[in-house]
Amino acid sequence: MTILAMVNADKEGQIESKILKQRQLEEIRQARQKEMEAKQNFKKEKFEDTKNSLRKGSKSKKGDEIDNGQAELKAAQAAAKPLKQKKRVSFGGSR
Repeated sequence: MTILAMVNADKEGQIESKILKQRQLEEIRQARQKEMEAKQNFKKEKFEDTKNSLRKGSKSKKGDEIDNGQAELKAAQAAAKPLKQKKRVSFGGSR
């Protein structure tokens, strides 16, 4: 009976160590999950801030940018017109 008691005690010790190890692994999983959630929240907040700043910035600058952009485009087109026009060749001739 002493041998049986020793084997049972050894088994119980192994079971307890397995349980402790599983608890530690579960704590590590939970910590990683919390870390990932915090990281995702940070990314979402940063994304929202960027979206809001672009929205606010585009409202105030939109009219000026369109006027400036159109003026620059017209100036570039006017400067390009005096140059030679490109020759156009059609390959779809009649047969």
